Amino acid sequence: MSSSSNWQQDVLAREEENCAAFLAADVPTLDRLWTDDFAVNSPINVVNDKRRTMALLQAGRIRHTSMSQQIEHMSCHGDVVVVMGSDQVIDPPADTITHRRFTNLWRLEHGEWRCFARHANVARTENRA
Repeated sequence: MSSSSNWQQDVLAREEENCAAFLAADVPTLDRLWTDDFAVNSPINVVNDKRRTMALLQAGRIRHTSMSQQIEHMSCHGDVVVVMGSDQVIDPPADTITHRRFTNLWRLEHGEWRCFARHANVARTENRA
């Protein structure tokens, strides 16, 4: 692995790409960014694998109209990076704003950072009005 700033810049770029792809339901990009053994402990307290998460996204069962993220902590442990912070999503049809805490785990595979695990939990919700 190269210098300290490179892993940070690379993982931050992947985080941004991941958020944009998830918001757009861009399954090919998510397929590239997520490892085959990807798992998410979702905000609805269900653990889903990559296949199930993508199926829910494609079916519109998971859908956000807006998403913003604030990264509060990043640490590198060899070929694994831990990213922690908060995000806010707006969900249709009522435009409910959900504030969440998250942890994403990225692993260096063949020179590319890929997400292999995510945990997100709801901190609070509010009606947008």
